[in-house]
Amino acid sequence: MVTSRIKTDNAQERLGTRVFPQQGFTLVELMIVVVLVSGLLGIGVPSFRDFILNQRAKSAGTDIVIAMMTARSEAVKRNRTVELKAHPDGWGAGWSIPSPTPGEPDILSHVQSGNIAILGPASPAKVEFSASGRTLGAADFEIDAGAESGNLCRSVRLGLDGRTSFKKEECSHAGA
Repeated sequence: MVTSRIKTDNAQERLGTRVFPQQGFTLVELMIVVVLVSGLLGIGVPSFRDFILNQRAKSAGTDIVIAMMTARSEAVKRNRTVELKAHPDGWGAGWSIPSPTPGEPDILSHVQSGNIAILGPASPAKVEFSASGRTLGAADFEIDAGAESGNLCRSVRLGLDGRTSFKKEECSHAGA
């Protein structure tokens, strides 16, 4: 019978224990990762902030469009004139659709939150829809998310036919 024996030069392996190399990061590797992450954050955070401001303005504009569509559909459904009125503190604070029937609760009441400036019809601060769904006067709204958003605003336009358009454009007001 022939037996072979494997020689090992490592005394610890002969004793049945294995030696593993040290694991972990060196200080240089850790500093490289920190520099890379801070560089990516420096690029990404301003873009993310712009994205958030743009979404706030877009959301406020969508809320106004939905309110106008609701007022228009209620006017047709009830066969009566229905109004979309600004909050007493202005469009930036919110709006409501009071019921045309006395004693009934408001059809819609919206409180605007955040630092959004909304400029809309000032005098009177309302939009009226006739029983046919047409508006009694065109209206323009300008939504600004603040000075940090640059000079870009969202614009909501209501035509005499009761249709709305919504787009991004340069702000027409100064410092609102």
